[in-house]
Amino acid sequence: MNSNVKSPPGCRNVSRGRLHGSLVSRLDLVTLKLFVAIVEEQSINRAAEREFIAPSAVSKRIADLEHATQTQLLLRHRKGVEPTAAGLAMLNHARTMLRNLAELESEIFDYADGVRGNVRMLASESALFGYFPDALKTFTKLYPEIRIDLAAASSAASVQAVMDGTTDIGIFWGDIAAPHLTVVPCYSDRLVAVVPARHPLSTVDTVRYADVLDHEMVEQEASSALQALLVRQAAELGITPRSHVRVAGYDAVCRMVQANLGVGIVPHSYAARLSPTAGIVSINLQEQWVDRHYKVCVRDLEQQPVATRLMFQHLTGNASTQ
Repeated sequence: MNSNVKSPPGCRNVSRGRLHGSLVSRLDLVTLKLFVAIVEEQSINRAAEREFIAPSAVSKRIADLEHATQTQLLLRHRKGVEPTAAGLAMLNHARTMLRNLAELESEIFDYADGVRGNVRMLASESALFGYFPDALKTFTKLYPEIRIDLAAASSAASVQAVMDGTTDIGIFWGDIAAPHLTVVPCYSDRLVAVVPARHPLSTVDTVRYADVLDHEMVEQEASSALQALLVRQAAELGITPRSHVRVAGYDAVCRMVQANLGVGIVPHSYAARLSPTAGIVSINLQEQWVDRHYKVCVRDLEQQPVATRLMFQHLTGNASTQ
């Protein structure tokens, strides 16, 4: 080592290892809190008043901190104090450490008292009927103090809401871009055709989509991801669907089918819950594209409250096929 290299004025020439050990052993959260208060108040006296401690005790702690770091952290002048460049670095880290401690305290208390919180979720209509009832039944038994706000939305809207921070967890299907989100497979479902009980197709177990398109269809709203899929698949077959009715939602589709206004396409999880007396028959479709694989997404998972993380883990740990 070059013996001619000098330490900054007022600082001892110590090794990085010794400095690190000294700082770790002498740094405490009370001093960090006082340091933040001094910078924010621009005064040792005002910081002491704010934290209910004698100014002399504050000065002693800051002097000890500067001695431990071998660095001047504050500039003292007539108008008060201000941080040095090193002091600004200390301020940023101190705030982060205090914030993390507050989050840790909140999280530990949540576990001690029984986890509480609120989780906002958006999911497709089929997920509401087919997946969530059983998934939420087990979750609420484990965490009865967590409130769940669950609403229906399109896949695109669910992803966008998570990205915007207006909802905590989204369930979606299809090739929707979800940049900067944590995305994990959740469950699978498939589409089926539903026809009136006396429809010409009602006696078959499976049917090709091309054969379904020979009949009048009940369409869904144009903004629906499912409707876009059905139109695209019909176009690949060179067929233009015939329809006089367009509705929003699977329940409305089934009601139109029940009224003998056409053939509908809905998720199997929804059709399976139709009453046997509804006068509707579901038929399996032969195409591979009828299988839909859902995903659950969340933003900054590690930064989410305990309740949101527990829900996300529950959904991804209970992936299933409907």
